[in-house]
Amino acid sequence: MEEQVPASNFPPNQQGLVGQITPEQLEQFKARAREAAIMQVYQQQQAQPIPPGRPPEQIVYVKRPLTIAEIILLLFLSCGIVFGGQFVFNFVVNTLPRIEIKMK
Repeated sequence: MEEQVPASNFPPNQQGLVGQITPEQLEQFKARAREAAIMQVYQQQQAQPIPPGRPPEQIVYVKRPLTIAEIILLLFLSCGIVFGGQFVFNFVVNTLPRIEIKMK
């Protein structure tokens, strides 16, 4: 029972105002809380400087092998590009010269 959180004790002049907070006051409370949180994080960052002998953190890329699905997709894509290029070249070289434009 002693570990329970005690009830909130508001000063007597603010007990009646709890339900009567205006939107402007709410925005002011939010702004103060936001500024306090920013200052707290800033102070924590200032308190923990990077040791001089330690290099700064870098992004590391890890290579991973391709999956079977990725290999099959690459195979189909490359075959489609090769055969599609051959089809377009064949159409341009053999079919287009045979098309005649007749003028009246």
